Amino acid sequence: MDGDVKKRLGRVRDQIHDPTLSVLTILLAFLIFVILPLHATGVISAQGNGFAIVLLLASCVLVQSKRLMAILVIVLAVGLAAAAVLLRLKLPSNLDLFLEAGATLAMNVLLIFVIARAVFAPGRITYHRVNGAVLLYLTIGLTFVALFTFVGLLAPNAFKGLSVENSPEVASNLIYFSFVTLTTIGYGDILPVHPAARSLCNLEAIIGQLYPATLLARLVTLELEDRRK
Repeated sequence: MDGDVKKRLGRVRDQIHDPTLSVLTILLAFLIFVILPLHATGVISAQGNGFAIVLLLASCVLVQSKRLMAILVIVLAVGLAAAAVLLRLKLPSNLDLFLEAGATLAMNVLLIFVIARAVFAPGRITYHRVNGAVLLYLTIGLTFVALFTFVGLLAPNAFKGLSVENSPEVASNLIYFSFVTLTTIGYGDILPVHPAARSLCNLEAIIGQLYPATLLARLVTLELEDRRK
């Protein structure tokens, strides 16, 4: 009886958690690839895009995990992002970029662990879990956005063709550079110059190559195991 109850609870949990992976993936992709570019071109003038990203990532974590440590990290990250928005409205400076990058980094690292457990956990492979893998991929890219922000702020000439400063297009430019590096496209319009920037680019490019292969192998293994059962 206990085993049947656990299985039923597991199915209910999957029915709730799995669809949210798809919804959150669509929302995050829309924010990254539509809202931020429009903001960079001046079509949208609203402030607080970083705060919106942190809130969206926080909702991802809350849906997938209710652990106390996760909640504490969420509170810290949302507080840093809110402080960054207030500073930007009153006195724009590089400090708000530091705070925003710190909030985004904390949320991304937490979300990577949470979503990875949901995507790679044993069980039936669903359409929503595949979307969760896409969400994880986007989160990896955003993690390096935060790291590149720190490097660009600490070393102003760390990148050639990219200036990390308080401007509407900085977030869009960093996201562009991060995903170009993650996918190893390398257009050559933005180049890492500082050793720390180059090291991060190497790491992101390696992850970008290994992640699809590891994901495919794991999903095939889980599907075969589910069919044998």
